[in-house]
Amino acid sequence: MTGSRTEPVFPGVRVLLEVIQGLCHRPGFFYRSKTEEVVGDQPLPLIYLESEASPTPFLRALEHKLDEGRPGIPHAYVDVSSVRAEVAKRWPPEARETPPLLPLLDVLSHRLAEVHVGSERLTRFDHYRLVDWLTSKRLPRKPGRDDRASVVELLRQWTGRTTGSGEELNRAVDAFIPNLVTRLGLGLVAWVGSKAGFRWLGRRVPGLARESKWFMRGQNFALPHHSIEFLGFAERLTLGRRESENEEQVKLLLVHAFLEDLRIAYRRRRRFLPRRAGWRRTAYIPVLLDGVTKDNGGWELLELINDVRNETGELDPLLVIAASSVQPALSQRLGTTPVAPDETAEALATWREELPRKRQMLAPDARYLMVGLPFPSEGKKRWKGAPEFRAAPVRWLARPRRLEAIVAAVVVVLLLPAFVTVQNHIEASCSIIGSATSAGVATRLMDVDGNTECVGYSDNSSQVFGSNERLRWTQQAVFAQNEEAKRLHEADPGRPYVSLVYFSSLTHKDTNPDADHSRAEELEGMLLKQRQQNDRSRSEPLLRVVVANGGAMMKRAPEVLRDMLTPLLDEDRSIIGVVGLDRSVQETKDVITELGALGVPTIGTTLTEASLPTRSSMYFQLIPGNVRQADLVRRYAQHVGVTKVTIHHPPLGKGDVYLDDLVSVLGTELAGTGVRFQAVPWSRSPQEVPSQCVEDHSREMVFFAGREEYFGEFLRAVGRDCYDKNRLPRIVADDAIMRFIAQKASRVHDSLAGMRVSYVSMAGLVVLAGKPCVEGKPDPKARGGLPLDAFCAGYSRLNQEIQASSLPAEDKPAKPWPGEHIGVAYDAAGLFLDAVRNAQARLTGLPVHTPHRGAIGGELRELEFFGATGRTDFSASRIGEQRNFTILELTDIHDFGQQPACVFLTGDLYGPDSPRGPNGCPTGQ
Repeated sequence: MTGSRTEPVFPGVRVLLEVIQGLCHRPGFFYRSKTEEVVGDQPLPLIYLESEASPTPFLRALEHKLDEGRPGIPHAYVDVSSVRAEVAKRWPPEARETPPLLPLLDVLSHRLAEVHVGSERLTRFDHYRLVDWLTSKRLPRKPGRDDRASVVELLRQWTGRTTGSGEELNRAVDAFIPNLVTRLGLGLVAWVGSKAGFRWLGRRVPGLARESKWFMRGQNFALPHHSIEFLGFAERLTLGRRESENEEQVKLLLVHAFLEDLRIAYRRRRRFLPRRAGWRRTAYIPVLLDGVTKDNGGWELLELINDVRNETGELDPLLVIAASSVQPALSQRLGTTPVAPDETAEALATWREELPRKRQMLAPDARYLMVGLPFPSEGKKRWKGAPEFRAAPVRWLARPRRLEAIVAAVVVVLLLPAFVTVQNHIEASCSIIGSATSAGVATRLMDVDGNTECVGYSDNSSQVFGSNERLRWTQQAVFAQNEEAKRLHEADPGRPYVSLVYFSSLTHKDTNPDADHSRAEELEGMLLKQRQQNDRSRSEPLLRVVVANGGAMMKRAPEVLRDMLTPLLDEDRSIIGVVGLDRSVQETKDVITELGALGVPTIGTTLTEASLPTRSSMYFQLIPGNVRQADLVRRYAQHVGVTKVTIHHPPLGKGDVYLDDLVSVLGTELAGTGVRFQAVPWSRSPQEVPSQCVEDHSREMVFFAGREEYFGEFLRAVGRDCYDKNRLPRIVADDAIMRFIAQKASRVHDSLAGMRVSYVSMAGLVVLAGKPCVEGKPDPKARGGLPLDAFCAGYSRLNQEIQASSLPAEDKPAKPWPGEHIGVAYDAAGLFLDAVRNAQARLTGLPVHTPHRGAIGGELRELEFFGATGRTDFSASRIGEQRNFTILELTDIHDFGQQPACVFLTGDLYGPDSPRGPNGCPTGQ
């Protein structure tokens, strides 16, 4: 079952589906058939399914598979038994004098005209609709000697264009001649013009040049050469005139025009030039005709398509899949024997081999591929291993605006001598045009440890930083919200309009999905808050986010601040603060100091190094510092009663201030409590750490003080050759390995199976909201109140949007709980917005205006905030020292679907009355 839809299973169903899926695929322009030496497009059979049972379940299931495909294959399903009723409803007697000659073709044209390939309509069926229009209309009666005037008027009704007659034009020319001498001089010209040009112009129908040329010179049905011009041919098709025509020829003309419209839509070149719309059509058009019989017009349409293809020899993109029960059997009428489904592939190969001979003979069964469907198997309702029905990706050059971009790039290269600069910008995904034309973009190429990176800031899609697809997708979504905020502010200028700068490291030399996804998660948290704010309201602040990149490891952050962000801060008074910052390195410290000197409030989302608060009085930090982390680890060691703590870390003094400080304060904390400890560095790699199973270390704790890129190796070294995992010590890691925990690719290494791991979490309460939060409501045990409810509701919608996007599977969120970075950045933005609300409240009775960023810094110092990640009170300290700090545990790090459990927690929960257990964790009671 797919939902409530049955997928009938019978012998050979997979072979049949694979054949249909293969026929849906459109070959490349230079593809050469092995059997016919046909280059490019290939002939398509008329697949006719004779079913011992009703074929409807099979066709409906196939339709559902086609609906699911992404990118989608243009297709249509028609229940032929309901065609006449549908046509009668669409064309009541007052709308058209006679019903369509081919009702089934009329329904197909309407269904396919509604189909879009990407953002483009498949086709309007101009040729087919013109023939159908003419066959349903009578010529209007026009007095006078010109018997073509009526058909001209009818065709002008069709095009919606009217022009003056030739006589009117002649009179206009006469009036334009200024005097008698000029009249005599131009008289001959006017007379010749009236004979050779103006009379023809008076009978001309603008807008039908392409159609008239095809009807008269591009096809032979209904004998177009029996008419001197298109007007005469069109007249022969109208009511009252076509009774003297061969009706079979008119029907063949209708089918041929229908297929010609599809050919035009799929044409890949216009004379010698490529036609990009045709190159974007990477799949043929399957139409599923259910219940075709002799009496309902189904057989007739198939025969007409067969005859048109035989007589014209032209290829078209229509893949007809018709089906009916075995009685009456079309195969008997044609004298053919249906093949079993598991023989379909061989039958298709035979059909291709015999097609040249049969079409040469105009055989009535030349185009058919007959397949007999047996009764479905009882108890089997699902197609296992069925192929995916989706269109092939569009070639890069054929995508919209790609060729224009190439032309523009060529022009730039030819006009600008600095070609190397342009090339470097392109390689670094750094916008030149956006930086030059948009006030919201400022970028520069800078060298970062030998790698050229694009640094600067952007508030719109003309500049998107980074190479990771998820990171870029999130930036695009943020920029879309910026446009929405701008639109709402223009509609209501009195509504507060504020901006935040998200400043972090968004580029790096090599691929690093761990870092990219953590940045994407922080931006997703900002995006969630934007979507909640940028809604209809009369007083809530509107939020714009400027994305700033300081380069790998924030190496170029000081230059970005001084050269680009500082001028922006001077000019844009809507900017009230900075959020983010990455890693406790010297460059980050310098940025914090300079932002403080500029009076810009700054909230660090994941920084914990102890000296940061001393760098600026305008610096605020959500996550408790390393002292609190050391206190947490020490308390946990005492809580579980370990006999020794061994701290494993990389070499210190290499510029990673965070690790230097963490190892130092943790040693100090443990030394003051009498807990035995030892700090053991590795020199090159964590593989130097000895196996912890040689002796029984079950009463001990090992603490990993390092970055996420080394954690997998560390775990493998600890558990090397461990035959009894009960001998392993308790493994606890610092908060820097959150990225490792969040990435499935990091944890699926077989050697990690069964390992119990604990780690410090900076937003553990969001993690504990768990899978229910991803589904829209937090786990009741988290007891986060309305702030957590609002977060989970927004995150669930965002997660569904990301999962439904075209992002690669490896870039979509996979863990069954919300990311910690999302919750922290969401609350950081919420803190600023609460500060804006408080500042606005102070203006009650006074003129309302956007508060100055200095006032926002003051408001933050007095703020008590209840967010998705817990309570934050900056009135006691600019660092969230009272916030919760959690140790979460995974009993099997290899099991990515496992929900982390809280094993120890210190600090505030969501409120003073939140129930908690002896280990400090929320109990949910």
